[in-house]
Amino acid sequence: MQPTPAPLLVIVRQDSSTSQVEWSKASLSIGRDGTNDIIIDHPLASRRHARLEYDANGFSVRDLDSTNGTFVNGERVEDTRPLYNQDRIWVADTEIVFNDPEATQKGPLPLEILKRVQASSDSDDAIRIDTRTKEVYIEGKLLEPQLTVKEFQLLELLHIRRGEVVSKDDIAKNVWDYEVYDYNAIDALIYRVRQRIEQDPGKPRFLVTVRGFGYKLLIE
Repeated sequence: MQPTPAPLLVIVRQDSSTSQVEWSKASLSIGRDGTNDIIIDHPLASRRHARLEYDANGFSVRDLDSTNGTFVNGERVEDTRPLYNQDRIWVADTEIVFNDPEATQKGPLPLEILKRVQASSDSDDAIRIDTRTKEVYIEGKLLEPQLTVKEFQLLELLHIRRGEVVSKDDIAKNVWDYEVYDYNAIDALIYRVRQRIEQDPGKPRFLVTVRGFGYKLLIE
């Protein structure tokens, strides 16, 4: 079964590039592997990360047990979630805006709207990350000097999974790319990032500890 008329997917990447894809078949695969219909070339994307599905019940997105999760409008997808017009799907550093058939029959969205998609998605965040320039903004102010590579990778991971508890094992795997047995190194890295982003590192507002589980980034 093919959706008729085909919905329009607006794909916005962190380098500000924007593309459009017509959802013209029953399912579209998303992930890091080059055989996917929508390729997300980012280390936080799983090889087979998620799938967009269409059936008699309508449109939906299914998370394929990805490591870092699939998010719709800021909420993590548990198995499958229905899609509605203008829903925003996040996979790693990429946002996919779903436009239902009624909204797309008149043709592609105006260019000026497409350019605003990425800017509007993070404009109200207390912490904003530009993965292209490796810059971090706290309350709209550029953080200077820039974070070190490991500091940035940690903050980027927590930002993508903001509001979610991230374990030390996940941090070890995504920031060091191998299992870290000395978790003191992670504690030290957390300490350094807090020193950079928190007004009072002793009473963190953004990067909080969830004892026994890991760390969580709060940006609202």
